Amino acid sequence: MGIVEVYHDQKWLNVNFGDGSVARFLGSWLRDNIPAGRHRGGGQRTFDINSMPEVTLTGACHDSETVTVSFGPEGLDGEFDAAWLRQHDLAGSMASGTSPPPTLWASDIQGSLEFADYEALATDPGQLHDWLVHLRDYGFGLVEKVPTAPGSITKVVDLFGYLRQTNYGDLFEVRDEPDPANLANTRLGIGMHTDNPYRDPVPGLQFLHCLVNESDGGDSQLCDGFAVVERLRVEDPAAFELLSSQAVNFRFLDEGSTDLQASVPLIQLDTNGRVAGIRYNSRSIQAFEMPPDVMAEYYRAYRVFGEMLHDPLARIGFRLDPGQLMVFDNQRVLHGRSAYEHGERHLQGCYADKDALHSRIRVLDAV
Repeated sequence: MGIVEVYHDQKWLNVNFGDGSVARFLGSWLRDNIPAGRHRGGGQRTFDINSMPEVTLTGACHDSETVTVSFGPEGLDGEFDAAWLRQHDLAGSMASGTSPPPTLWASDIQGSLEFADYEALATDPGQLHDWLVHLRDYGFGLVEKVPTAPGSITKVVDLFGYLRQTNYGDLFEVRDEPDPANLANTRLGIGMHTDNPYRDPVPGLQFLHCLVNESDGGDSQLCDGFAVVERLRVEDPAAFELLSSQAVNFRFLDEGSTDLQASVPLIQLDTNGRVAGIRYNSRSIQAFEMPPDVMAEYYRAYRVFGEMLHDPLARIGFRLDPGQLMVFDNQRVLHGRSAYEHGERHLQGCYADKDALHSRIRVLDAV
């Protein structure tokens, strides 16, 4: 329902809506966001905060869909749409650009896994939108019927984003090699982990595309790290507190060319205490550096977290066949694989950033 009343003092504007809700807006905030202060081309502000005078509200009038506010000392009027005001209600409604909370999951979704058809994603914006929303909300997405020519993985990235180059290049190979520099290039099983925890920023999305799979194992495994963190928060709050506050060191060293390091907590929280990212990689974590009175309890917490991340009830598993691809949020979803002994298995991988994922969803939302 629309606006039924507005009233103000020199600093604050109050807007009463027909459903009985009341929103309150600071005059300076309204002046800072005045529509006339935006460039028509890209919506960027045309002024800096230091050029804005101290604001007083000198008047306000309305109809059901808009509020017109008069600002002193400039004698400037600004018109604000009712829907926009509701969207930016300072009392706590979801702000523009804020993603919905993640959909947490565990092994119970195993029976409902679906691979999207690559050609359908490439030609149908509606199907692409739905798949991208699933990727955003669940932290992973599956695709099949991707061409198996080397480099075809980039066609999926191009549906919504851009390659993130690393020291491994644009693409990297996951296959058994005679003298491997990385555990990924063996036939060994690999425990749950996130990639590149030694980077700042960490690549947000990881893609793995199967080109060949004649192996007797090598099944892919995924775990929702955010769901595990919430379990930890409830079942062992002391461990959660330590792992989210105590920084540890990660490092990747390739002598003569690369020395990447980062010092961060395993569990990263946002300003509201919600989990924002996970870095967990036993291969690249370094010797802990913390006071003796913290070390023993930290190791206990680290072990508890690791056991939860490797709990079979926390993960899903599947075999990637040629032409199938998985993409997952590398700051949320941990991945691993089972061991294999015989047969060729070749995956290509790459990274991209999450901002392009969210951007593409918003663009498709507006269509």
